[in-house]
Amino acid sequence: LLFSGTTLSQEKTYVLTAPKVFRVGAAEKVVVQAFDYEKEFLVNVAIRSYPDKLAVYSSGRISLTPANKFQDAVTLRIQPTDLPRTDNSVKYVYLEAVSPHFTRLKKIPVSYENGFLFIHTDKPIYTPDQSVKVRVYSLNEELRPAQRETVLTFVDPEGVNVDIIEEEDFTGIVSFPDFKIPPNPKYGIWKIEAKYKKNFVTSAVAKFEVKEYAMPSFSIIIEPESNFISSDKFENFRIVLKASYFYNKRLAHADAFIRFGIIEETGKRMMPRAMHITRIENGVAVVNFNSKKAVSSIGFQSLEELDGSYLSIVASVLESAGGLSGEAEFTGVKFSVSPYKLGLIATPLFVKPGLPFFIKVQVKDTVDHYVGNIPITITAKSFSEQMDETILISEDSESGRRKTSINDGTALFVANIPSDSKVLEFQVKTADPHLSDENQASKTYEAKAYSSLSQSYLYIDWASNHKILQVGDIININVYPHSQYIHKIHHYSYLIMSKGKIVSFGTQNRIKDLEYEHLTFQITQEMVPSARLLVYYIVMGEETAELVADSIWLNVEQTCGNSLDIKLQSRKEILNPAEVVSLNMKTQSNSFVALSSIDKAVYGVTGKGKRAMEKIMLRLEKSDLGCGAGGGRNNIDVFRMAGLTFLTNANADDSNEAGETCNEVLRSKRSDFREQIHRAASKYTNREIRNCCMAGVRAYPVMETCSDRAQRIRSNEKCVSAFRDCCELANRLREEEPNKLLILARMHFEAALELDEAEVRSYFPESWLWEVHQVSPRSKTLSITLPDSLTTWEVQGVGISDKGICVAPPLEVQVVKDIFLSVYVPYSVVRGEQIELKGSVYNHRDSAIKFCVKISAGNGICSFGDSATTGSRMHNCNFKNLDGGSLAPIKFRILPLELGLHTINFTLLTSRSSETLVKTLRVMPEGIKRELHSGFTLDPQGAYGLIKRRQEFRYKVPLNLVPKTKVDRSVSVKGKL
Repeated sequence: LLFSGTTLSQEKTYVLTAPKVFRVGAAEKVVVQAFDYEKEFLVNVAIRSYPDKLAVYSSGRISLTPANKFQDAVTLRIQPTDLPRTDNSVKYVYLEAVSPHFTRLKKIPVSYENGFLFIHTDKPIYTPDQSVKVRVYSLNEELRPAQRETVLTFVDPEGVNVDIIEEEDFTGIVSFPDFKIPPNPKYGIWKIEAKYKKNFVTSAVAKFEVKEYAMPSFSIIIEPESNFISSDKFENFRIVLKASYFYNKRLAHADAFIRFGIIEETGKRMMPRAMHITRIENGVAVVNFNSKKAVSSIGFQSLEELDGSYLSIVASVLESAGGLSGEAEFTGVKFSVSPYKLGLIATPLFVKPGLPFFIKVQVKDTVDHYVGNIPITITAKSFSEQMDETILISEDSESGRRKTSINDGTALFVANIPSDSKVLEFQVKTADPHLSDENQASKTYEAKAYSSLSQSYLYIDWASNHKILQVGDIININVYPHSQYIHKIHHYSYLIMSKGKIVSFGTQNRIKDLEYEHLTFQITQEMVPSARLLVYYIVMGEETAELVADSIWLNVEQTCGNSLDIKLQSRKEILNPAEVVSLNMKTQSNSFVALSSIDKAVYGVTGKGKRAMEKIMLRLEKSDLGCGAGGGRNNIDVFRMAGLTFLTNANADDSNEAGETCNEVLRSKRSDFREQIHRAASKYTNREIRNCCMAGVRAYPVMETCSDRAQRIRSNEKCVSAFRDCCELANRLREEEPNKLLILARMHFEAALELDEAEVRSYFPESWLWEVHQVSPRSKTLSITLPDSLTTWEVQGVGISDKGICVAPPLEVQVVKDIFLSVYVPYSVVRGEQIELKGSVYNHRDSAIKFCVKISAGNGICSFGDSATTGSRMHNCNFKNLDGGSLAPIKFRILPLELGLHTINFTLLTSRSSETLVKTLRVMPEGIKRELHSGFTLDPQGAYGLIKRRQEFRYKVPLNLVPKTKVDRSVSVKGKL
C-alpha cells in the first residue's frame, strides 16, 4: 500500500472495484468511490504491463465531486494487438489508481475469451447423400457484430477432422459453403466446432446426426398423466396417445400398438405381456397401465425395486383405412418412491447474526416441474461458537408449516438469527397427507455466518419478493443493516454486474431509525439474462473502518435488444403447395436477418421438438464471473463470488488473483458437467464398458451408494468398475452444483386447386429458405414460393444488429390440400427383393369423390401387373369411391432390378383434380457391406526416428464380391505442415 500526499485521517476511505478478470478486447468498467471527502479531486486509472509496469495499455481519468457523491467510473480496454496471445499460459496486467490522496496497484489476470459464437444448421439430422447448411452468429462482448474471421471444423463420430473452412465476417452472420457429407460416412453424431482464427479463444460446438431415414407421415405424441409413477399411480397410470398429420389434421381412425419396457442402469428390458392394443378415434386414444402387474412378468415385485428406473412407452400407429404407419417412444416417466424434490430459491446459504433470514423452498416433481398446494414443514436451529444450540423453528410451530404456491411451487419461511450464531441448520420436508413418512421428500441445509470484525452486517432480502424480472421493471429490494455503530452509516452503495461487466452503480442515502430500507433501481437490457446486485457500506468502528457487503443473483427474462417479428401477409390460415406468399420482417433498427425453414416432420425423426436456436440467450451467461447465488463468508468473499475484485483502505484486502475455481455453478454452466462426464467416459474404448460408465452417471436417490448400486450389475468386473467410478464422479459433480442449494427458475426466451392438368409435386425439401437479408429501414417484405410438401413449416428468423442478437418467435406455415395422395418410400431397398409401397388418398372435403392412382416407373424398376419391358410404364386405372372426410389405402408391389437412384411417379386422378407425386427410390446391392481399415505414419523428416516417405497399399478384390457392385477406396490424411 502506497500513499502520496498528506496522511489520511481514519475516516477518509475509498473503494475501487473492477471485474476480477480483464478480457482482452472488451470494454471493462472500473468504479471508484471515496467516503468522507469534502473537496473534489481527480483519480487517474490505468492498465499497465506486468511485471515491468512500463507499458500503458489503457487509461482514463475521473473526477470525484460532491455532485456525483464521490462515485464515478472509467472504461478501459486492452487491445489484442497490445497484448497478443503467444501461448496458453495465464497473462496478467496491473490495475493502477493514482490520486492526490492514494496510489494503489492490483495484479489482475487476463482472459482471451471474448465474444459469443452460435452455430446454426438448417436441420439436426441428415442422410448420407445430403449437405449440411451452416452459418455462425458472431458477437463481441458488447453483443455487437464481432466482424472477426471464423474457422469451422467438421468432426466425424470417431473424432477425425473431416474438413476445415475459414470465412470472413462482415455483418455478424458468417455464411459458410454447404458441407457435403463424404461418401461412405461414419453414421452417428457429428460435431461442428467454431472458433476465431486469431486473438481470441472463444469457441462453440454444435452437433448433427447422420443416418439413413425417411420422413414420417404423421406425428405421434405420448402424454402420460405425470412424469413419475409413485405409490398412488403404481397400479393405475393414465397415458394419452395423440396422432396427427404434420399439416395439423388429426388421424380420424387408427390402430395403436403400445409396448412397454423398463430402462435400468444397464439397459432396457421390454415387457411383451404388457402390450396394449387400442383404437385412436379423432386423433386420441387413452390407455390405463398397471405397472405392478406388468413389471411382475420380468421379476420386479415392488416400487422400491424400480426406484430410479424409467418406463419406456413405444407406440406404433397404423391408419385403419389407409396404408401409412408411424412409431414414437417416450422415456420420460420415472419410477420414484418419493414423487418430490426439494430445493431453495434466492436463498444464499450465508446468515447475518442479529438479522432475519428468509428461506424460500421450492417443490418439484422428479422431472423438475413445479408442484403446488403441497404442505411442507421446516425446523431450524442455530449454533454458537461454543456449539450452544438454540431452536429457532420447532417441528410443531405455526411458523414452520406452509403450503406451496400453485404458480411456482414455492413457500416462504423466516428465521431470526441470534447475535451469537455461527451456523444455522435447517431441514425442510414435504408433508403430503397421501404419502407415508418414508415416501416424503426431505433435505437438510447448513448456512454459515458472515464474519465481521466490528460485528457489522448487511442482509439483502430477495427471497420474500423473488420473481422473474423483465426489462423495464423498477424493483424495490429490502436491505437490512445491523451494527453497534449504525448511527455512523450514512448511505448504501451498490453495483450491478451482468455477463462479467459492471453495468450500473449508485449510492443511496440511509434514512435513520428504519429497521430496513428499500433499494430501488430499474432493470435494463444490459442485465439480460441475469445480473448480480452487490450492496455495501463502510462503517467506522472504535479505531478502524470496515467494508460490509452482501450480494444476490437476479434472474432476468430473456428479451431481445432489437425485436424481430416475422409474419406472412396472407388472409388464409392454410396455404397450398407451391403457392406464392409474402413474408414480412420487422425490426426496431437496421438489421441483418438470417432466415431458415424446417419441415416439422423432421422432429418426428429426431424425437426433439425444440430447436437449439431457442437456447441462444442461455449461452450469454458463460461470461458471468460470479459464483453461486450470492453472499459470502466475509466482505472479500462477497466481492469474489459476485465476480469482482477491489482495493480499499477499509480494513479489507483482496489479495487473491482470481485463481480460485468456482465450485458452485448456476444453470448456464451445466455443460461443464456433461463435458467432464464425456471426458471420463471416453477413456473406455470398449463400447460396452463405456455404456456401463454412462449407466453409473444416471441420477439416483442419495440413500443408495454407488457401491450398493454396482452390486446389482450382472456383468464382468470391468463393467462394474467403470460403473462405480463414473457414478462416484457424477455424484461429486452434483454435490458441487448449487441446485442442491438453490433452484432458480429459468424463463423461456421460447383451399384446394382444381386443375385441368395434373399438378406435379416433386420438390420436398426437409429445410429451405436458407437466406440472409438486410432489413433497412426496419421492415422488408419478401415474395416466396412454398415447396410441394403437405406439412407445417417452422420459419425461424435470427436478427443481428448493433443492439445484439434476437431470435424471432417461430412462424408456423400450414400447407395442405383438400384432396391429395401420400406414399411412403423407404430410404433404400435391396436389389432383387420385392417390396410393397403403401400410401393413402385423402379427401378432406365434405362430398364424396371417385379416384384412381397410377404408378409409373422407369428402367430398372419392375412394377407388377405391367407387361411393358422398356421405357416408362403406367398402369391402367380403376376408379373407386371415397367418402368425404375419409381416406383410402393404396398399395403397389415393385421389384428393383438396377442399382442407383430411380424416379417413380404416382398419379392421382379424380373428377375434380389430379396430381402427380414424384418420389426417388434408392436401390442398394444385396449382400453385406464390409469395411477394411489400414493406417500408418509417414515421417518425411525423421522427426520421430527413421525417415519414412512412402507406403504401398496392396488390396485384392474380394472373391465373393456381389456382381455389378464396386469397391470404394478412400484415403484420409492428417498431419502437421
